[in-house]
Amino acid sequence: MTENAVEFTALVKRQGRFALGPLSFGIPQGGIFGLVGPNGAGKTTTLDLLAGLGRPDSGSVRVHGLEVGTNEVEVKRRLAYAGPETSYGAWRRVGRAIDFVSGFYADWDEARCESLLGNFALDRAKSIADLSFGEKNKLSLVMALARDPELLVLDEPTTGLDPAARQFLFADLLRRMQIDRRTIVIATHQLGELERFADRVALLDQGRLRLCADLGSLTERFRQVDIALRSGDELPAQSGVRLITRSGDRARVLVDREEAREDWEARLGCAPLVESALTLEELYLALVGKGAAAQTLESVS
Repeated sequence: MTENAVEFTALVKRQGRFALGPLSFGIPQGGIFGLVGPNGAGKTTTLDLLAGLGRPDSGSVRVHGLEVGTNEVEVKRRLAYAGPETSYGAWRRVGRAIDFVSGFYADWDEARCESLLGNFALDRAKSIADLSFGEKNKLSLVMALARDPELLVLDEPTTGLDPAARQFLFADLLRRMQIDRRTIVIATHQLGELERFADRVALLDQGRLRLCADLGSLTERFRQVDIALRSGDELPAQSGVRLITRSGDRARVLVDREEAREDWEARLGCAPLVESALTLEELYLALVGKGAAAQTLESVS
C-alpha cells in the first residue's frame, strides 16, 4: 500500500466569511497530485497551510508523518514551495535573493540554479522591482526547483509563463518524477496540461472537497450522456445524475456511476442516445459550473 506524503485531517480554516473544510484526504507519496477548483475555492489557502504559511483553526496537516504546526523546521527542510504571490522584493536584486535563500538549504544545487536562470531568461543583476509578474513567478520557481525536496508544492506555477517556459517547467517536473518517491502537488487552472501529467486529483469548490481520486478512475466513474426525453416535462430528481445542458426534449447529463441507480434512464423517463468519456476540463465544468449547467438531480423517494 502506498504511503501518503501528506495527510489532511478534519482541517478547517476561516478567513472572514470564507470557510475552508473540514478537509480530510491524503496525497500519496511518489506522484503528481493536482488540486483544482474555481477562483476562491480555497486552493491557495490549502497549500499555504500545507507549507506552514498559516495555522488552521482546527484539524491538522502532516507531511511524512510530521505535523506541520509543531515541526516547522523539519517540514520546511523536506518541502519546497513556489507561488506567484511569493515576494523577494526586500533583497532588491535577483542574485541577492538567491544568495540569501540558498544558504538555508543543504539540498540547494547551484549549478542547477544557474541552468534554471538561463531557461527562464532571468538575470541575477536585474532589479526585482523591475520584474514583470511572470518573471516574479519564474524567480519563485527557481527558488523551489533549484532544490531537491521530498515534496514540491506549486501554486499556479504556469501563471504569467510564456509557452517555452511552460513547456520547460513540465518537462522538468517529469524529470523529477524519475527520482524515487518524490511527490509534487500542483494547484492550477491549466487542466489540459494537468491531465497529461497528474496521477491523482482533488476538486475543491466553495471550501469543500468535491472529489479526490485517481484520474484513471474518474474516466470510469463519470460519463456524459445525451438523452432524448419522452415528454416536455422537467427532469425528475435522480441521485448521481446532473444536468449539463438542455434544449427542448434533448439534454446532456453527467452520470456518476457510483451513485446513480442502474435503471436511472427508466426512472428519468428518457432514452440514452450517446454516451462518452469526459476530459478533466469537461468534468470540472460539469461539476462546478453555474446555473443550468450545475443543476443537481437529487434522489427519488
